[in-house]
Order: sequence, then structure tokens, then C-alpha cells
Amino acid sequence: MSYKHVGTAGDLVRFGCSLKVECTKCGAARTMNPIDVYQINGNRQLAQLEKRLKCRRCGKKSARLVVLTPVWPD
Repeated sequence: MSYKHVGTAGDLVRFGCSLKVECTKCGAARTMNPIDVYQINGNRQLAQLEKRLKCRRCGKKSARLVVLTPVWPD
């Protein structure tokens, strides 16, 4: 299955993915589930969320979003 078309919180839910947010300045990272993403960004494009996020550690607006593929039990 291809996850390259994940662009909204709804897509994260549909594919069972989560979102990793990394600060490109200080390296701080956080994993967000689709519900957290939806509460912050609604069902808008994730690219809009990337521009709005501010690092809790250094205060810079330099987030990088990585879609994490689901881990299915055996």
C-alpha cells in the first residue's frame, strides 16, 4: 500500500498512520496521532500545518512532517 497520498488528517485515519513532527533547527521531535492533527489543523492539508507549528524547545517555526506507517500486529 502506498502512503504517498496522505495529505490530511482524514488520510492519516484512513491509512492508520501517525505523524512525526521534527524541528529542523534543534532536532526536537514529537509523534502525533490523527486526532491530535485534526484538533490542531482540521481536515486541511498537512502542508498548512507544517507552516503553523512552532517548536516547544527553541521557539522556531521550522517543522518537518514525516508520515509514519502503521505497525500491524502479527
